Amino acid sequence: MDTPKQHLSLFLLIIFITTDADPKHSVPVPNGPSTTGSVFIPFGKITVEIINDLGNTLTLKYHCKSKDDDFGKRSLQPGKSWSFKFRRQFFGRTLFSCSFVLPNGKYSFNIYEDHRESAGDDWCQKCVWKIRQTGPCRFNDVTKQFDLCYTWDKFLY
Repeated sequence: MDTPKQHLSLFLLIIFITTDADPKHSVPVPNGPSTTGSVFIPFGKITVEIINDLGNTLTLKYHCKSKDDDFGKRSLQPGKSWSFKFRRQFFGRTLFSCSFVLPNGKYSFNIYEDHRESAGDDWCQKCVWKIRQTGPCRFNDVTKQFDLCYTWDKFLY
């Protein structure tokens, strides 16, 4: 089949979208992520989980939202978790931001940034975060630890 050059990108997009993304059909990539664990499915559902890791007695108060979704003000007891699911935007602009009330003030953090969570070695289909006073730490599927730690984006008060 002869594909004209002006339609090549559309042709490749159609092939990409119609390709079976079933993890059981994945092919191992040398030096790539393990195919025995999670497999990145470009248009699959993403799960973000937040775990209160502030200590034995501190309740975590937080509010998470995106441009289209607002989950309202919530609280988590020590060691407990809460999660939400969504589908990424087609052009990779998905963003969820949360504000967290800690003993030393209120902070914000982008709990899901498409360019951070869907690229490179640190991508995640299930993004699990432990919220600590020093900042949020995400579970690393390679090391099996919460060692992808970040500073707070903003100090709100």
